[in-house]
Amino acid sequence: MLVSVRPAAAGDATALTHLLDAAYGGGYLATFDRDGPLNPRDLWWVHSEKDVGAIEVDHRLAGLLVVGRGRRQWLVEEILVEGFDGLPARSQETLVSRLSTHLVAAFQRGRQQALLLRAAETNAFGLTLAAHLRAAFTNALLIFRYHGSKRPAVRAPEHYDVRRAGPDDAREVGRVAREVMSDPARAEEVQRMVASKDGRVHLAHRGPLLVGFAAAEVRPGRGDWVVGVRDAHRRRGVGRALSAALMASLHAHGAIPYATAWALDPIAAPFLRALSFSVERTYLYLERPL
Repeated sequence: MLVSVRPAAAGDATALTHLLDAAYGGGYLATFDRDGPLNPRDLWWVHSEKDVGAIEVDHRLAGLLVVGRGRRQWLVEEILVEGFDGLPARSQETLVSRLSTHLVAAFQRGRQQALLLRAAETNAFGLTLAAHLRAAFTNALLIFRYHGSKRPAVRAPEHYDVRRAGPDDAREVGRVAREVMSDPARAEEVQRMVASKDGRVHLAHRGPLLVGFAAAEVRPGRGDWVVGVRDAHRRRGVGRALSAALMASLHAHGAIPYATAWALDPIAAPFLRALSFSVERTYLYLERPL
């Protein structure tokens, strides 16, 4: 069996997109930060920022490899081999062995201290590869999808009010977002959503004081959102009321809300389940020191 990995070319785009769709059948794909079916243009948007490789077996296109190198730690974001489950055991062993050797060598050339691999819980090849590498579990990314009412009741806690944001709120929303969010770029994005025609932002006040926000930007294939509440006003139902207002707004514009959370986060997953979200897909993060 001849196994090789080469840079993906334009002529591979359609076949690789079909491979991804067959493996996942829609839903949110973390590599593409996109919800729903893919098209070849999505693959080349990713290719502009990440290394997309075509896996060939006996000179036939058989799989996909995507490596993200934008941060200090590289990440194998996606690795798929078509029909891996149906192959004879010896062929499976050969594929796993040769591709693990390829990845270890590539990460070592990149002077990485560890090989970090992400694999969906349904990705038989990715999980078998991780086991062969003796990669240890580090965390899991949970993909939640909303299954609640399209018009949830918005019940603000006593002494609080929830309303839709207007353009004049942008500066104050940005200030609160920077206070409650650890990612400055994401906070700036929330401030921009207030004035965006695609933005949906709801605010919570206690008297004249802005205490929290929920924001989303509705795009084709996306319905992701963020909620933030100042420390002194948490655990009072403010976040739940803001989220309910935003869920209704997203549904009104034809977007099915979804969310992501780390499995080891003790707050995010219970909060989402209380809002009628349930897990659609799980990505495991596995690490092997080099």
